[in-house]
Amino acid sequence: MRIGIVGMGALGTVFAEALRGVSEVRTARREDAPPLALADVDVVFSAVKTYDAVSALQALRGIVRADVPIVALQNGVEQVAHVNAALGSSRAVILAPTTEGAARDASGTILRTGRGTTILGWAAQRLGPFDLAALVELLRRAGFDAREASPIEPHVWAKLVANAAINPITALARQPNGYVAENPAARALAVALAREAAAVAVAEGFALPFDDAGEHALGVARESAANRSSMLQDVERGRPTEIDALNGAVVRRGRARGVATPENLRMVDEVRRLVKA
Repeated sequence: MRIGIVGMGALGTVFAEALRGVSEVRTARREDAPPLALADVDVVFSAVKTYDAVSALQALRGIVRADVPIVALQNGVEQVAHVNAALGSSRAVILAPTTEGAARDASGTILRTGRGTTILGWAAQRLGPFDLAALVELLRRAGFDAREASPIEPHVWAKLVANAAINPITALARQPNGYVAENPAARALAVALAREAAAVAVAEGFALPFDDAGEHALGVARESAANRSSMLQDVERGRPTEIDALNGAVVRRGRARGVATPENLRMVDEVRRLVKA
C-alpha cells in the first residue's frame, strides 16, 4: 500500500516515520507545490492544521486519483466540509480521531510524546472502494493502537469534547494537560466545557461513547498528563491556534441547535485575546 501524507508537522511526521517501517510512504510539505510525489498513492492522510486543510487538499486536484480516500486526522468536527470545499462531495473520506501525542522540541526535533488510540471509520455517506481493514492492520503493524468503528462520528465528537475542555485551559495557563485534572478551578471549568460540547453533540443526534462528558475529558487529561496540548504548543510558538475549530465549532453549532455554550464562548474570546496580545 502506498501511503501519502500531507502536512509534515509533528503529527504527520510521527505517522510517516512509523508507517515507513511497514509500507511505502510519500510526503508533501507546504513548499511542495504541486505535490507530485503523491500522484500514485493509494490513500492520503491529511495531517495539516484545520485552518490549512482546504488549501492543502486543493493542491491534490489533478494529481491524486479520484478513487483515493482522504484520511482526516484534523481536530474538530468539520473534516468532511474541508474535503468537500477542496475536492468535491464525491471524494471518499475516512475520519481518524487520534490521541497520539507529538511535539517539536527546542532544537526542532519532532518527538512522539504520548502513545494514544487512533479510531478510523468511513464518514457518513462517504464510503469508498478502499480496504479500510487493511489500513487499520497496517497501522497496528506500525505500532499504533488502531481500530475501526462505525459510525465514526460519535468518536470524532468524543475527541472534540476532550479537546474543547483541555486545549484552551492549558493554552491560557501555559501548563501541560495534567493541570486540568489537578487544579480545582481548571477541573471545574473543564467539566463545564465538556458538558456544553456534549450537549451540542446530543442535539445533533449523536450517541456519545461515554456516560459523563466531564469525566471523559478529565480522564483524557490524566492519561496524557505530561503532554502539552497542540493549542499550548501553538501559543508558545506564536502560531495561529485551532480555537475556532474546537470551542468555536461548539459555539456555532450550539447556536444552530439552541444549546447554550457560554463557557466555550468565553474560551474563544480569551484565547483570541491571548494570541493577539
